[in-house]
Amino acid sequence: MVYSSLLEAVAACDNYHGTHTPFVFGKYTVGGLQEPVVEALEKYNQEQAPAPFVIDTKSIQFATWVDTVEKRTQVVRKLMDSWRDKNLFSALRGWRDELYPVYGDNTQTDHVAFTMERAASPLFGISTFGVHLNAYTYKEGQVHMWVARRALTKPTWPGLLDNCVAGGISYGYTPQETIVKECDEEASIPKDIAVKAQCVNVITYHTATIHGLQPETQFVYDLELPTSFSPLPQDGEVGQFYLWPLDKIKETILKGEWKPNCAMVAIDFMMRHSFITPENEPDYIHISYRLHRRLEYPTSYYPAKK
Repeated sequence: MVYSSLLEAVAACDNYHGTHTPFVFGKYTVGGLQEPVVEALEKYNQEQAPAPFVIDTKSIQFATWVDTVEKRTQVVRKLMDSWRDKNLFSALRGWRDELYPVYGDNTQTDHVAFTMERAASPLFGISTFGVHLNAYTYKEGQVHMWVARRALTKPTWPGLLDNCVAGGISYGYTPQETIVKECDEEASIPKDIAVKAQCVNVITYHTATIHGLQPETQFVYDLELPTSFSPLPQDGEVGQFYLWPLDKIKETILKGEWKPNCAMVAIDFMMRHSFITPENEPDYIHISYRLHRRLEYPTSYYPAKK
């Protein structure tokens, strides 16, 4: 899709304003289910004894007997295994064997209420968290950004442009640990360089795709790379890397060549580095609003590790 403005590009990612049934845990809304998922869940729930969920017209909750992190995790895993075996939802075809934490239990030191398979999270509209790295350098006095082109074999957004490094924060990892891990796996950036990445912002948005709802928070990192260093693909996630000036970044975003949430991260970088300013971008304030949507879900929590 070609965009007429940067605001339009941002809105393409922060695109959900519909209705859904809240998934409630205690005092928190931790997710949201669209009607086809609610219907499938009602059918599944009726087949179980005892029923693991309480479902009414206003909300969905765990049954009272599902009262520990382990039970909640097992109940959700059994449900998703059943749906996956029946090939009920396309989201589950991208199964990763990677767990995402679902926050909301403040009695736990990490506030995790349960965990669930990453590919299943859009079905329950679970709030998820990730890291994105803007790797840049200076060339002839101008900021140039390292851009990744996603491998054509990627199951999602193949061949589109991406930030140099990005990844979801799996259960048990902190943002910093994730950025260092992904730097090595995706771009061959060694740990002694990767640890210099600075967390400079978060962007938030609520997106709807064919797989479901994705309220997401991305921790944004900046890393100035030495001019003598070039990232190299390693784990097959990236096809190749480019080093581009910021006007090329903006041009390719408007041409629709970027994965939508990665375009948001690049736009945020250009604003923070004064390439996009109130003087040259009439939608400056509205873009800033859309980069930081207030989400209704519990935030992540990373207790200090001993």
